[in-house]
Amino acid sequence: FAVIGIVLVILVALFFFARSEFGFFIEPTTFLSDKSKSIEDNLKDCVNGIVSQSLDKFAKQGGDFAPNNFRLYQGFNVKYFCSNIEGVPECTNRIPTLSEMIDSLNRGIEGGINNCVDEGLVNGGFGYDADVGALTTEVSLSGNSILVKADYDVKIIKGESIQSIRPVTVSFDAPLGEVYSVAVDIVNAEARAGNFEQLLYMLNERGQFVINVDKPYPDKIYKINKKDSDFELWFAVEGERGV
Repeated sequence: FAVIGIVLVILVALFFFARSEFGFFIEPTTFLSDKSKSIEDNLKDCVNGIVSQSLDKFAKQGGDFAPNNFRLYQGFNVKYFCSNIEGVPECTNRIPTLSEMIDSLNRGIEGGINNCVDEGLVNGGFGYDADVGALTTEVSLSGNSILVKADYDVKIIKGESIQSIRPVTVSFDAPLGEVYSVAVDIVNAEARAGNFEQLLYMLNERGQFVINVDKPYPDKIYKINKKDSDFELWFAVEGERGV
């Protein structure tokens, strides 16, 4: 009886394995729907993980993962938004456009997600075939949030049934558009007069933004965040170095 019991347990386990992995005794559409959900869940986990890892670095480096002209500060390459003009307090405005920042963020996220997804879920799957295309991302702004849409061009096939992987969209608290507008005001003031009235500006904005400035000689590092948000944009203003 013990041997019979063990055999029955093995047979039951094999039945459920075959049902789950090969789709035996399951409608093809139901089977493919279950498999596509696993791929979509993996894609969503990748988006969350990559953005959580990269957004802080992106923001603290002036919206650039690899700036060419920067100040090394607290382990980050903080991009110069305003370059020194020799002999005068004003500087040359180098602030990137908001669309350039969004493009940079999108490239960084897309590269990370392509290295993150579990290709084993779509290549050589048990009980189904897969037609695998490109994985692309699209970053956009919506109010106080950054939206990341990941579109994995994958179709999984069983017999005549085909299931496409649905795009995944994830939202992150990051009022990039609003803090960028503040950065524009700061850089314009620095470029025009070589100075920015930090406290007066915050009063005029009724406390909606917090602006901190550090002055590692001879530069300035501005840090901007909106009230009740942890997202903080950093950028540098280049000062004149002594001979």
